Amino acid sequence: MIKDASILITGANGGIGLETVKLLVKQGAGRIALACRTVEKARKAIAEIADPGTTELEPYGGFDMNDDTSINVAVRSLPASKPFDIVFLQSGGMIVSQDFQFIYGAGKPIEKTIYQNVFGAYLTVKALKKEGLLAPQARIVFAGGEGARGVKGLIEKPVFRSVDEFNSYIFKGGDKYADINALGVSKFMSALLVQKLSLVDTEHTYVWFSPGLTAGTNGLAQVPQPKRFVMENIGFPLMQSLGFAQGPKQAAQKFVDCLDGQYGESGDLIGAPEGKALGALVDQKPMNEGLTNHQFRDTFWEIVTSKCGTL
Repeated sequence: MIKDASILITGANGGIGLETVKLLVKQGAGRIALACRTVEKARKAIAEIADPGTTELEPYGGFDMNDDTSINVAVRSLPASKPFDIVFLQSGGMIVSQDFQFIYGAGKPIEKTIYQNVFGAYLTVKALKKEGLLAPQARIVFAGGEGARGVKGLIEKPVFRSVDEFNSYIFKGGDKYADINALGVSKFMSALLVQKLSLVDTEHTYVWFSPGLTAGTNGLAQVPQPKRFVMENIGFPLMQSLGFAQGPKQAAQKFVDCLDGQYGESGDLIGAPEGKALGALVDQKPMNEGLTNHQFRDTFWEIVTSKCGTL
């Protein structure tokens, strides 16, 4: 599936994204569009690939997951005659803050972690579809995370007792902000979105996939020092040595296998096993009943489409 394929990757300039590009080149991808926040970041990433072989590497900027207009303009800058067989949406990340942050859209504030990890990805898909840049049966993979069902001692399980509570979190935030828990909620929301997309757009395949906890990515870029130093040089290396986390190259290989169709049918949510942040890749749905709550799924779809429009 990868050999000779036309592939777009958001956030392709660092961490898992860049390692994924390198592996796709080795597998003979025909063309890879590195969709980054700036074209300079994309060009810098391309410069790190020693031997692109026969793969065409194309740098693109403007893929700011917090800016609707920027995404639409960026997608329109892509060659109209070269649709994508595979799309890997892995931009976004954690919002390091003392309190909830918001992006305003359609007259309402939307929690920023959800916006940049979910709304930005949806806007990218929508723009690609509108411009005719999704090939028939294109495979679209959203970067997931075990935070969608929680990991004891590491990240709280996202639990909403009602649709009202669900809505309130999206528009107002929760009682107390914790960046890692907010990231988990955003992954929960993207899991709901992927399931809905698989029903609404049956011409393409939508998969939510997490390779497990990964150290050494760009995810800590916003963490202030000295906390960042401790996490990067003590915390994550210790977790890796104990087998609780993996490096970007290991994670990227799993993503490449998913992009290649080895993991996941349309609407699937795949990640690490129950209670663990790393391990054999399995269905995530049984681990949090909210992931299969149709009311939450349909409510979130209404919120996303009222802000961003339908496919």
